Amino acid sequence: MSDPAKNSKRFAQRDPTVLTALWGILWGIALGTWVLAPLIIESHHIRPDGSLQWVVLLFGLALIFACIGAYVSFIGGLALAVTERMLWGAFRDRAWAYGLFTGAVVVLAYTSLGLIIHWVSFRSLDFAQFRGHFIAVGSFCLILTGVCVALYRWVTMRASRPPPAILAWTLAAIAASGAVSPVIGRPNPPRHPVGSLERLTSRSPDPPLLFIGVDGATWRVLDRAIQEGSAPTLRELVNRGTTGTVEALWPPHWSGAAWAAILTGLPREVTGIYEDLAAIGPGLPIMQVPLARDLRLNPFYTVRAVLAARGLIRFTPPPRALLRGKPVWQLLHEASVDTAVVRFRFTYPPEGQASIVVSDWLGHDQWESLGVKREPTPDTVTPHALAVELLAPFRSAEPSDPTLFTRLLPGPTPPKPADSLLDPIQELRIASDIDNRTWEVSEAILRRKPTQSFLAVYIGGLDSVEHAFWPYRFPGDFPVDSPAQADIERLGPVLDRYVTYFDQRLNRLLALYSTTPNIVIVSDHGMGRTTLATSWRGWHTKDGIFLAAGPSVPHRPQRIDVSYYDVVPTIAALKGFRHSKSLSGHSVID
Repeated sequence: MSDPAKNSKRFAQRDPTVLTALWGILWGIALGTWVLAPLIIESHHIRPDGSLQWVVLLFGLALIFACIGAYVSFIGGLALAVTERMLWGAFRDRAWAYGLFTGAVVVLAYTSLGLIIHWVSFRSLDFAQFRGHFIAVGSFCLILTGVCVALYRWVTMRASRPPPAILAWTLAAIAASGAVSPVIGRPNPPRHPVGSLERLTSRSPDPPLLFIGVDGATWRVLDRAIQEGSAPTLRELVNRGTTGTVEALWPPHWSGAAWAAILTGLPREVTGIYEDLAAIGPGLPIMQVPLARDLRLNPFYTVRAVLAARGLIRFTPPPRALLRGKPVWQLLHEASVDTAVVRFRFTYPPEGQASIVVSDWLGHDQWESLGVKREPTPDTVTPHALAVELLAPFRSAEPSDPTLFTRLLPGPTPPKPADSLLDPIQELRIASDIDNRTWEVSEAILRRKPTQSFLAVYIGGLDSVEHAFWPYRFPGDFPVDSPAQADIERLGPVLDRYVTYFDQRLNRLLALYSTTPNIVIVSDHGMGRTTLATSWRGWHTKDGIFLAAGPSVPHRPQRIDVSYYDVVPTIAALKGFRHSKSLSGHSVID
């Protein structure tokens, strides 16, 4: 049998950094399961389906915490080794000393790593913003260090010192109890009855309806183009229809939660959608991917990105399975309306949602910079009989319109502006190309059937262009750190040109209808100067747009207030239906 005293002595004689890293694994798992795991599960809105997914999830998190603990304690262990040499020469009991004090090392090194990641991402640190975080971490470290010092003194003063294995087993027990805690008492998400649409028998046959979701559209950008005549199609619709302002909910106004509410008429607590991206992995529950940086989770986010790069998890747009509730096109489809939907969120897998679906798991857009990969495969569209036709605009790797970029930004391609972390020029290329392909496939659907009863089209490029070009179009929003005058003159007109391009493509699409359609245009939020630490200087604001026009829409000279929850009832009314009484919104055309 081995001698525990000799084993402890051999363990204590290890290299200090290795010794700290070994203890860091246990401390990483213990602290991670109690402190980080609940944050990760909550921030990623993870809802495991059954015990097997819980086991896979918790095992994966424990493995990540072990790796992070070993890494940060290995780096931080250098400081602990220097402290040992400077103050004591050698700890009286090195195994216990390193085992106990590694806890504080892990916390401090983890926090420092989070700060470094934040600085690398945004080139700034707002210490006033993080004051509460620093106070919490500092207090925790002081308490933890005080407890560890008291334990260390108690151990070293005993004639018969307990083996350090006791500490190891204690940390393992803490980790095990922390792993179980998220499972116990997990609240069930609120449920909401999903009603159906009831046909209004008194209605005459309704005109076709074109529903366009324009991500990030704001009247501040559109009004100037309308007034100056560079958006004649929008001006005509405004002059004969109803306009409104949509108040975006839930700052910082992420699009995923907004579109889920707009498309279902239900709040995010019911739809279950909070973020813009999802992640899937073998054996894991579908999780949502928060895009906001969090000092507490920055190192975990880095590991998550590495796992995605290695193909162990996959970032995707939120699949239909995440959305609790039926989007409006599915309600209409189930009510026997001939429906088609193009690149809206929550359209994969496409089966059963509409007559024609071109899902958002198709096409290359700005999400590729975050690791989202899409391929033009037949399973991304329905019906499969039209797959060749529907996928055609997305198959070529070359720009779908080689002249579009030069129309939006004439002349030689300028370098990346000095005030921008990311390159707005590249963002313009990506946004304009995916929007152009979206318009093309939408036109193909209408050329095939000019009487298409309901067509929903999602245009996401304007949001990307506003994010990237806002400071050059509205330099007055940035009295501090204003863009260079040359960039304002060169890049400022791009946003207005993009609105003109949108207007032209909208006109082309409307011209394909055999009869004048009703049209509803809505955005999920507005845009303005950023007040957050982000990669772009343009950011979401609360003032989105609403525009409805057509044979069934009355003209209102004044803008009205419209909520997310009014869109589904309005569309239902325009298609001759009464919406479910379970929805809180109302039709704005009644």
